[in-house]
Amino acid sequence: MSIVAQAARHGTYVVTYDVASRFNALRTSGLAFNQHDPIFERFRQHLLERMQQTLPGVTIDAIDMSELRLKIWDQVESRLTDSTRQVVLSTCQEITDANPKSEGLLLNINRLFNTEGELIGHGARPGFEPIDKQLDELVARIAGRSVLLIEDGAFSGGTLRCVLTELKRRGLKVTAALIGFCCTRAKAVLTEEYVGELVIVNPIENLIDWIPDHDLIPFIPNCGRVLGEQTPRGLMPVQTADGFSCSYPYIEPFGLMEAWASLPPEGARELSRFCLDTSVELFGRLEGHDGRRITIGELLGRNPRVPIPIEIGAHADLPALTMEIVDFLEKVRNRLK
Repeated sequence: MSIVAQAARHGTYVVTYDVASRFNALRTSGLAFNQHDPIFERFRQHLLERMQQTLPGVTIDAIDMSELRLKIWDQVESRLTDSTRQVVLSTCQEITDANPKSEGLLLNINRLFNTEGELIGHGARPGFEPIDKQLDELVARIAGRSVLLIEDGAFSGGTLRCVLTELKRRGLKVTAALIGFCCTRAKAVLTEEYVGELVIVNPIENLIDWIPDHDLIPFIPNCGRVLGEQTPRGLMPVQTADGFSCSYPYIEPFGLMEAWASLPPEGARELSRFCLDTSVELFGRLEGHDGRRITIGELLGRNPRVPIPIEIGAHADLPALTMEIVDFLEKVRNRLK
């Protein structure tokens, strides 16, 4: 067991479930998929079992993000009244899309990383305008009203602190920040910048680490750590010659799962094998118009939120867009035997 895991044997490790809803977001003409398919429940159960085996003595807190987002919105509703000039601003597209009262106010902000997988700062999510332009447009739409800011989860607190700083710099008042869950460290970071109401919907003590399941399945929307670069428009996702973004899924051989997810080496390797097997099964069911298994280029062309999975140290070695996704995933899986 790694030093990190040994030191945190009695803490809580959060695994969030979101793959089903994000995979369902791939549905475009000819790419429908049932998010209630039994494969997703099997994935959840087996992922939980493997995490428990990998981290004995640690409490694994499994959180369904769809349910948590409903609880977050309940907290929002209790604070929204006709007599108050408030708006809801979210950093989570799923919350915004599901609630008309949000007025579609969404800040598409993302942590961005260099070719070594190290954080370089915050920028736009793939497919969206630079952060400064997004914020300028949001300020115009908010039009002097106060803000209820919502975020589904915060581990380090860095992203939310960045948002709070930028809103304050533009003269916006945040009356309440509502977070699905966060660790003590994140709460301390936020209170350095923010003195308003802070609501933690699902408080968790002694949080060791957090891993969203969508970071474990390549070709899922918003999977992994996005490769970024400094541009004249600010920090932005790197774009390929075809206009696609790239990211490092957490699993091997793409990312550094042991370091990024606080897991022992063998546990990280076994979990990577399992997630690649699941990925092969999932995308094996996804077909194009003509019944063929879908290619990388076909999927990316229809879904700008899907990044090309790349490896630390081999970010320039991109798969051919004409390659079928299943063939690519099987090839990667064979390397972990």
